[in-house]
Amino acid sequence: MKNAVITGANRGIGLSIVREFANNGVNVWACARRESEGFEDELRRLSKHAGVIAEPVYFDITDRAAAKSSVMSVYKKGGSIDILINNAGISDESLFLMTSLDQLETVFHVNFFSPLYVTQLVARYMVRKRQGCIINIASVSGIENERGRIAYGSSKAALIFAGKTLSMELGQYGIRVNTVCPGFIDTDLWAERPGELKEKILAETPLGRQGTPEEIAKAVWFLASDAASYITGSNLIIDGGRLA
Repeated sequence: MKNAVITGANRGIGLSIVREFANNGVNVWACARRESEGFEDELRRLSKHAGVIAEPVYFDITDRAAAKSSVMSVYKKGGSIDILINNAGISDESLFLMTSLDQLETVFHVNFFSPLYVTQLVARYMVRKRQGCIINIASVSGIENERGRIAYGSSKAALIFAGKTLSMELGQYGIRVNTVCPGFIDTDLWAERPGELKEKILAETPLGRQGTPEEIAKAVWFLASDAASYITGSNLIIDGGRLA
């Protein structure tokens, strides 16, 4: 049975990925920053229903010592780490002239540097088995220009580029690296955005609706499964056809 580490796993897209993987027979190590009784109840239900390990792992992704300790703990308990989903992230909507360097650094630490560090930790274990799958959850904001997204969009663009580079470097060890770029998805991050922006994006979306976290999770599962064994270095855009 494979073991998957999923960051930002306690809500939205991350929690949907946890459910999708568990229901497909994968042990899930669901990483979150804060402890939550409701989150743990959900993992217990998943574990019982799917017959897999579904355990919470609590740490701040920007704390390198905590990240290293947590990854080591998962490896010792599971015996391997076969899949890594870098989903944890934060948003920022400040205009460039109003964005402090501290803000930029915070967004990049969470959205770019920390996922890369966790990837480096996990990849070293994957190299030993000469196989593994890493999927970064980026955003269409890393592809298209948008006012007020200098920090968020730049961090996601960096993550997209990193995914392509890592696929080149890690392919020789049997490790696949892909990126998923969600668009207008029904999550807490989108719920807080202006209504006029939502209407504009919906009008520009050929499918004429917002996507769901579950739809992203199913695409992530495909990329992590053996059905995608020859796919690496890709960037899968899931936005209802808007960018097209």
